[in-house]
Amino acid sequence: MIHIFMIDNGEILGDLQDNISATLTREHYLLSNLKAYDDVELISIPYKQLPRTNAGYVIYNNIIKSSVALNSMFILLKKKSLVFFTYPSSLTTIQNKILFKFCKYLNLKIILDVQDTIEQTKAIGDGRAKLNNKIEKYCLEHAKLLLMLNKEMWHYIKNQYNLPSKNIVIIPNGFEKSFIEEYPDPYKSVQNRFNICYIGGITKNRGIDILIQACTELQEKYPYLKLYIIGFYGEGISKELKDTIETSYFIVRKEVPRKEIRKVFQDIDACIMPYNPNEGYLNRSSPTKLYEYIGCGKPIICTKCESLIDIGKDGSILYVDYNVEDFKRKIEFLIKNPQIREDMSKKLVNIRSEYLWDKRAADLHEAIKVLK
Repeated sequence: MIHIFMIDNGEILGDLQDNISATLTREHYLLSNLKAYDDVELISIPYKQLPRTNAGYVIYNNIIKSSVALNSMFILLKKKSLVFFTYPSSLTTIQNKILFKFCKYLNLKIILDVQDTIEQTKAIGDGRAKLNNKIEKYCLEHAKLLLMLNKEMWHYIKNQYNLPSKNIVIIPNGFEKSFIEEYPDPYKSVQNRFNICYIGGITKNRGIDILIQACTELQEKYPYLKLYIIGFYGEGISKELKDTIETSYFIVRKEVPRKEIRKVFQDIDACIMPYNPNEGYLNRSSPTKLYEYIGCGKPIICTKCESLIDIGKDGSILYVDYNVEDFKRKIEFLIKNPQIREDMSKKLVNIRSEYLWDKRAADLHEAIKVLK
């Protein structure tokens, strides 16, 4: 039997509830599918946290997290299990930083799921300082198994910190089977309708400004074009852009819990992945949204991020340069060619089973068996 102790809140394994975080979505589906294996015992401690709206709630949350950390130590002392950390989210609390060092002291084998690096925090510029290069290097050096989103991310991190050869497994993001159940058949175009969808954070360098500008110019020519933005505002977005989004007559923005995301694609004609490939952390990204786009089988327009360029090499994805004019060209191309949209969808439907979360969990399971 393979015993794995999950450091993060065990509640995420039960229900996504109103969660809007792609990080927690990955953790939920990847570990829930791993837990389904007969030879895996996944141990976790579920606990409640209050919204950080006042000092009393913050103090309460820290007391609970400290109590959970102490209980975790007792479990780890008794079980001597493998230990699963999600980076960076697991390591943003002092309690979990102490737990990481405790695991190292006990010589326990640490699995580190690397979803982002501090490079992203610096690029967005939100001013947080919960992690630094020293902590990041320490975690990467002392993990026994590293989960990487793609080869590009691993090569960058390996060179940045001069890491020795390590046990790594490439685990990109994915989508859950409910997408296939919701959209069992390829997309069919509807005359005089073209609804575009973007899902994800509305932050710096994600191409939201370019996408909106392209759609605004095209909307004059195609008045039935609509843009649906499913996400929350983050760092680096100007007040002017927010005002444009909130007051536009053809842009609809809303926030949807992750477990309900699949339902927003019902009347969508094209999905957009507009990340800036000139930003290193985005060029090496593995966005959950892209795999969810694939899961629903809707036509996709995607920028030429190095880590994503091979996914649509069969013509299932239309790639675009990171500028307004090429966005306009590619969007208009799909507006004018409904048959091409349908052909792209058929190709996506044919390949989408490769990107299911249970496939990701199978790869992780094999890597952990070797680690054990």
